[in-house]
Amino acid sequence: MSNNDIRDTFRRFRNALNEAEEKQNGVPYTQQDEVLQSSMQSAKEAFGADFSKIKTPMFYYRQDGDITLSGEIPSMNDARFQFSYKNGCSFWSVNGEVKIDKDSVMRITRMHGVFENWKKELDAMTDKKPMNMRNEE
Repeated sequence: MSNNDIRDTFRRFRNALNEAEEKQNGVPYTQQDEVLQSSMQSAKEAFGADFSKIKTPMFYYRQDGDITLSGEIPSMNDARFQFSYKNGCSFWSVNGEVKIDKDSVMRITRMHGVFENWKKELDAMTDKKPMNMRNEE
């Protein structure tokens, strides 16, 4: 076996482990899922959310049916936010302080409004699972 074969084997093994872990922890929505696209667009327009650094912004969790949407808010020192269908809306900063002024309060209020609309949109769906899981028992 050559070094390239060994590297390729390890790469495939790592990919399989990552995929298995991701499926256990949550199933990602893909760019083809309309609910992901509309959720991201609403958050971008309402409070300046950014999803470019988030590999997988939205997950469905098989164990309890929770759904999460995660992103960043560049105008608030890259604060991170997460919408959880079952646990509400939260945000935090990993880069230090977030100033609380009129603009940030307005942005947080808009974020919460988008969260409420996101949850209502999910409530109206008969099958909340990602497209690749639909019709699974």
